[in-house]
Amino acid sequence: MSDSLPNAPQPAIAFVDSSAIVALVDRRDPTHQQALAAYHELVDEGYCLFTTNYVIAETLQLLDLSFGPDIARKWLQDHRLPVYHADEQDERRATNRLSTARPGSRLSMTDAISSVVMDRLGVSDAFAVDADFLSDGS
Repeated sequence: MSDSLPNAPQPAIAFVDSSAIVALVDRRDPTHQQALAAYHELVDEGYCLFTTNYVIAETLQLLDLSFGPDIARKWLQDHRLPVYHADEQDERRATNRLSTARPGSRLSMTDAISSVVMDRLGVSDAFAVDADFLSDGS
């Protein structure tokens, strides 16, 4: 007999963007308090949070530029986010999204990968404070 019920509710899942991570780390960020409140709300509501290897790399770069390599490496050692590793298919789809983005779009490869991964995994919720990420560049 199975330990789980066939119609048991699935845990809510949310993707975490680098903009949210940086806002949480940087107490001087204008969206820090808002990001902190949103993070606590997601955790309190039982969301499973995850990110991609592209976001990890982008976050490291952003933290290094803002705070230096020691803070960036400390965050890398201490973070507990599960990381989805984008594969070649994800990268091809993201490249296609970049190629077909509207003129003037600020869609980055990291944001395109994030969108592709969310689509692939059926995730519609994201924790982000970046307007470009939230608009999906379209």
